[in-house]
Amino acid sequence: MRPILFEIFGWGVPSWHFFFVAAALSAYAIAFLSARQLLRLGYSPAQRFLDSLSNLFVVCYVSGWLGARALSILVEQFEVSTVAQFLSELFSIGPMTFYGGACAAVLLGCIYAWRRAVDLKMGLDLGILGGVFGLAVGRIGCFLNGDDYGVPVADQSQPPWWAVRFEVLQDGGLYRFPVQIEESLACFFIGIFGFYLLKRSYDKAFAIRSGRTAAWLALLTAAHRFFNEGFRGDPRGFFPGTQLSTSSGISLLIVAFCAYCLLRLRPAGTRPG
Repeated sequence: MRPILFEIFGWGVPSWHFFFVAAALSAYAIAFLSARQLLRLGYSPAQRFLDSLSNLFVVCYVSGWLGARALSILVEQFEVSTVAQFLSELFSIGPMTFYGGACAAVLLGCIYAWRRAVDLKMGLDLGILGGVFGLAVGRIGCFLNGDDYGVPVADQSQPPWWAVRFEVLQDGGLYRFPVQIEESLACFFIGIFGFYLLKRSYDKAFAIRSGRTAAWLALLTAAHRFFNEGFRGDPRGFFPGTQLSTSSGISLLIVAFCAYCLLRLRPAGTRPG
């Protein structure tokens, strides 16, 4: 693949980090455009979200980066045993875990939005919709870098046309499941469905259903991630007390929580003026 995407002035630009930035910018763009759409539908609280979006983006970007590094250190870098080592690794470039970044970005983003009096349910709708598209973009970088790879296919002598090999793994050229691309495509289609949910949730004056888009998108993305984990071949640690990977365990918790939220969410009444 292409661990180094391109070179500029003799400096190699890593594919993974390039697409990390591209994913963040994609999430920002989707959230911005979606908020503008809510304004056109007459949902005025979206203006406060737009006014806070630039600072909110910075908060989520920084917390997402640190959260992704922190969870990766905890589940992969067992040689880190002291607080000083943890902090040193936290602020260095290294492996990153999606759920660590996503959870940190949501938590810190919600705190910032609450302090700026942004409608939290609406903010989650817009932010998670952007995040789903960001994940779709980011997984392309994982594929090019050879990260988060799949298990080998059963028949190595006659592999299917979609099987891939990653030279960086030095595994003898095994053909593997392209789980990164599969997840990218799945998130793209989940995001398209999210646009439909968002419009349905905010375009009726008698039944604003804020928060439902976020709950559905998080549920679908987590459910797919649980399925996708069955084809992952890289080590990701174990969820406490189980033989599930860390990401599988977190996925199940998210699915259960989002299902509960969907049962509890009710229409919020008439559209604000």
